[in-house]
Amino acid sequence: MHERFLGVTLIGFIVSLGLTPLVRRLCIARGWYDLPNDPRRVHRRPTPRLGGVAIYLGFMAALAASVLLSCGVPQIERLPIETFRLSLLALGATIMWVVMLLDDLRGLAPRVKLVAQLSAALVAVGPYLWEQTLHPATQPGAGGARGIIATAFNTPLGQVNFHQLWPPLAIGFTLFWIVGMTNALNWIDGLDGLAGGVTLIAALVLALHTYSLQQYSLVLLPLALAGACLGFLPYNLHPARIFMGDSGAMLLGYVLAICSIIGGAKLASALLVLGVPLLDGVWMIIWRRWRGSKATNADRGHLHHKLYDLGLSQRQVVGFYYAVSILFGGLALLLPGSWLKLGALAVLALLMVALLIGIARYSAQHPPQPHNEELS
Repeated sequence: MHERFLGVTLIGFIVSLGLTPLVRRLCIARGWYDLPNDPRRVHRRPTPRLGGVAIYLGFMAALAASVLLSCGVPQIERLPIETFRLSLLALGATIMWVVMLLDDLRGLAPRVKLVAQLSAALVAVGPYLWEQTLHPATQPGAGGARGIIATAFNTPLGQVNFHQLWPPLAIGFTLFWIVGMTNALNWIDGLDGLAGGVTLIAALVLALHTYSLQQYSLVLLPLALAGACLGFLPYNLHPARIFMGDSGAMLLGYVLAICSIIGGAKLASALLVLGVPLLDGVWMIIWRRWRGSKATNADRGHLHHKLYDLGLSQRQVVGFYYAVSILFGGLALLLPGSWLKLGALAVLALLMVALLIGIARYSAQHPPQPHNEELS
């Protein structure tokens, strides 16, 4: 069984690693660059930006391999409903990737991208929504394809079951979770190796959590994503030779969101390992609305931008994100109870608020200076 885990990871790694330089050459030949003509950018040279192509193909190859490698192995052989849910994931991921690839090539309005995100999320939720429309009294797991839905999750006070409370809550929460995670990963794709590395860490944490629940067939899913990220990172670490673009970042967020709810919600683990980008995204939405601007207006106010403007190098900022993700991801795996995980999440939130306040005060007294990396 464990050799199948390694095999799926290696396939994602090899395909992504092999395709990334080919995609880079294609971008150079066709002039598909991310230009440093925006104040939000920290790079100073035109850089190919379609790395999401290699990530997508690496992930899909590993996902297909996971279906083949699970056949005939009792511990990881999938039930028909699991195979159906994987097909929903593949379809939703493809929709997300195709639309965001068009955005990388031509540029799309934020409203169009939001529609694409909701459409991909609805693909995952669709069978549950359809069944609730036709058979609203049906209980989860009572036969049929239920889709990928977060119907319940554990809290310190017990399990909250959306389906029993009101099924539309399950639908609304799942859509919110998928779209939120998708944007959170896209928002941190502002420094070399940041989004890919954090996704790699999160995927490994979710794989270990899923393994601890003995959901062995589902372990293959985050491992497929981890392999695709691992193959792309050698070309994306600073100084990056290629960027993943929206087609890569939003694909990563979408797949991570699915990994955290398929086969039972693993929200605490996802919230802890991805706490910094998620809290940063919430902060930015509140801050932009407070200033009277749209939540979709892009600016240079994210935490990784602020840390970079303080004088830290890209490697130092990315290393900080990696360290926090590993630390709190480890706590998600080691802490035994919901109360302790909630406490860890509260500590992370308080540290995040303190850091943002400290940076704001320091920046008010010390205006940003030209960065060493910009001058080199």
